[in-house]
Amino acid sequence: MIKSSKKYSLDDLPVFFRNKNYEELKTASSFILEKDEKNFDALNSLAVAYKNLGNTNKAVEVFTHLVNLNPKKDFIYSNAGNFFFDIGKVEQALQCHEHAVKLNSKNWNSLNQIGVIYSNKGNNEEAINYYKKALSINPKEEAIYITLANAYRALENYSEAAKYYDFSSKKLSKCQQLECYYMLGDYENFYKKLDEFSSTSSPHPLAATLSAHAAIRFDKKDNYNFCNDTFSFIQKTNLYKVNEYNESLVKDLLNCFNRLKISTKAQSLLKNGVQSTGNIFLIEEEPIQKLKKIIMRKIDVYKEKMASKKSDFITHWPKDFFLYGWLIVMSEGGSLGFHMHKEGWMSGSLYLKRPEKLDKHDGDIVFSKHGSNYPTDGKFYEQRVVDVNKGDMVLFPSSIFHGTVPFELKEQRITLAFDIIPIE
Repeated sequence: MIKSSKKYSLDDLPVFFRNKNYEELKTASSFILEKDEKNFDALNSLAVAYKNLGNTNKAVEVFTHLVNLNPKKDFIYSNAGNFFFDIGKVEQALQCHEHAVKLNSKNWNSLNQIGVIYSNKGNNEEAINYYKKALSINPKEEAIYITLANAYRALENYSEAAKYYDFSSKKLSKCQQLECYYMLGDYENFYKKLDEFSSTSSPHPLAATLSAHAAIRFDKKDNYNFCNDTFSFIQKTNLYKVNEYNESLVKDLLNCFNRLKISTKAQSLLKNGVQSTGNIFLIEEEPIQKLKKIIMRKIDVYKEKMASKKSDFITHWPKDFFLYGWLIVMSEGGSLGFHMHKEGWMSGSLYLKRPEKLDKHDGDIVFSKHGSNYPTDGKFYEQRVVDVNKGDMVLFPSSIFHGTVPFELKEQRITLAFDIIPIE
C-alpha cells in the first residue's frame, strides 16, 4: 500500500473521482485500507484509480479480490463488469453485471452493459430488451440511447436507430444518424443534417465517408475536405526494419495472445475468422506494451510525413487520443468485407502472420471508396490493392473503406488492427 502523511476519509474518494484526480484517489484509498483492509468503498476506489491510471494488472488484482469478498453493493460489481469487458473478459463481465442486477434490479448501468454484451455476441434483439429496461429506469442517460440506436442500426432498422441517435449530442451519434438517413434514402434530411454538421462541428471520419460516397453516387462536388486524394494517405512500412521488432517479439506476442484466451465478438463481415473483444493495449503484458510503443512512434512518423498535405485529417489531428487494438484471426477461405472504422481517426493493420500466396493478391488488403453496403446506383467506386507481407504495417485514415482478398491455404492470417480514438 502507498504510505501518505495526509489523512483521508471516505468522503474524499468521490471528490477525487469526480475531479479525475486518480493519483490522489489511489493514495487516499490506500490510506483508508491501511486501517480497514476490507473496506469495500476504498477497494472499489483503488481499483478504479488503477484502471484510469493504466495499471491494468493492479486493477485486475484489486477488482478480483473485491468481488471474491462478495460485497452486497451492486455498484462494485457494475464497476468490475465494466472493467473486465474493456480488457476482453466478457464472460467475467457478464457475471459481474448479472450479480449487480440481482442485488439491485434498478442498476441501469449493468442492465445497459448486459445489453452491450449481447450485442457483442450478435444477439441485438435480446440486447434491445435490456437497453429498454435501462432506459425506463434512467430516461436521461445519453449512453443508453446510443447503445439502443446501435442495436437497431445493426438490425438494419434505420428509422428506429435515427430516432434514438437524435437523443445524443455526440459527434459520432450525429454521423451515425446521417448514415441512417442515407440508408433510408431520405436524402433531404441527409444533406440538411450534413450541412448542419459541417458548419457546427469539427471534422469526423464518418461524415467524410458519407459525403465522399454520396458525391460519387450523385455526381456532386465533395465539399468535405477531410482527406482529398484519399489513397495518397495510405502508408505501408515493414516493422522488421525497426530494431525492436523481430521474430522473438512476434513469437512472444502470439504466445501471449494464446495464453490470455481473450473473448471474441460477433463480426458479420468476417468470414472464416474471429475477432477479439476489448482493447488489447489495456493488457499489461511486456510484449504487448513493447509493440504499443513501436506503433506509437510509427504513428508520429506518419503524421510528420503527411504534415504537408492540406486536409482536415492532418490539421484537425486530435490532441488527446488513445490507442485501441484488437486481433483478427482468419483461417482457410477467410476474408473481411469492406468497412470503415467509425470511432477512429487514423487506423492501422499489422500483419503478425500471413499465409503464402497462391494467387497474386491472396490475403492482401484492399482499399475502396465504397463499402458497408451503401447504395451505389450502379456508379463506379475506385479501389486500390496493397500487397502485404509478414511484418508489414499499413496506416490510413479511418474514413477509408477497406477489406481483404480471400485466401485458400490452410494457414492462419493473424492481424493486429488498431485505431487512434479521439477523446472528446
